[in-house]
Amino acid sequence: MAKTIRCPACGGPVRVIHNDEVNRCEYCASPVLGPDQDRDCVNHPGRLAKGVCHVCGDLLCEECMEKRVADYGGKLFTIVNCTKSRCKSESSWAKPLNEEYHRLTNMEWANDVDNKILRVTGLGAILMMVFELVFIISMLYIRFFTDWGWTNIPNLLIPGDTVIILGILGNLLSAFLLQTSLQVYVHERQLAAGMALVVMLIIEAAFLIFRGLFFNLLSLPNQYLLPILFVAFGIATLMVFSGSLLAIRTGYKKRKQIQAAKEELGLTD
Repeated sequence: MAKTIRCPACGGPVRVIHNDEVNRCEYCASPVLGPDQDRDCVNHPGRLAKGVCHVCGDLLCEECMEKRVADYGGKLFTIVNCTKSRCKSESSWAKPLNEEYHRLTNMEWANDVDNKILRVTGLGAILMMVFELVFIISMLYIRFFTDWGWTNIPNLLIPGDTVIILGILGNLLSAFLLQTSLQVYVHERQLAAGMALVVMLIIEAAFLIFRGLFFNLLSLPNQYLLPILFVAFGIATLMVFSGSLLAIRTGYKKRKQIQAAKEELGLTD
C-alpha cells in the first residue's frame, strides 16, 4: 500500500508514488516532494531549492524560478514555474508576480472573517430557502384542506394558482439570495455582494408582507402558524443581514487596501 503524506498547499492526502521524485496532489494539482527526494536546485547542485515548478516538478532556487499570481475561487496564491519554454507557456494564464504589490495587498488578515461571513450568510440563505419551502407547503395545505382557505385565499384562474405562482417567485428570490451569499467569499466581489444581499433582503421582506396581505393571513384562525413563520423568517434574515454588513465592512477595507497599494506603487490609471 502506497504511503500517504499531506499536501502543504491544500492539506489533502497525497499518495507517494515516487519516493525520490515529485508527486502530484490529486486535489489541487500542487507538486509535493517525495520523502527521499534531493532538495537541491536542479540547475545548481548544492544550492537548496526554494520552490517547485508547478508544471514539470523541477526543484528551483530563487535565481531559477519565476513567480506568478494565480486566482482560485477569488483567492490569490503564488505559483512557481521554471524557465523552460513549455513551463512558461503553460503558466502564462497567471500574471507575473509584483512582489511589492502582492505584499501590500496581502489579505490573509481577512481569512477568518471571510470564513465566518460565508458560514453566516450561507446558512442564513439556506434557512431562507427552507422557510420559503415550508411557507408554500403551509399555504397549499391551508388553501385546499381548510374551509378558511377556500373562502379567503383569492385565485386568478384555478384554485391555488396564486399560492403556486407567488410561492415559485419566493423560492426563486431565495435561490438568488443563496447564490449571492456565496459571492461574499470572493475578494473583489465581497463589497458588492454584501450590498446586494441587503437590497435582496429588503425585497424579500416586502414580498413576504405582500403575500401575507394578499392571502389575508392576519385573519388566519390558526394562532401558531404566523408566529412560527415570523420567527423562522426573522432568524434567517438576521443571519444574512449581519453577514452582509460584515461583508460590506470587510470588502470596503479590502478595496481601500488595494487602492492604497496602487497609489503607493504608482499603479493608478
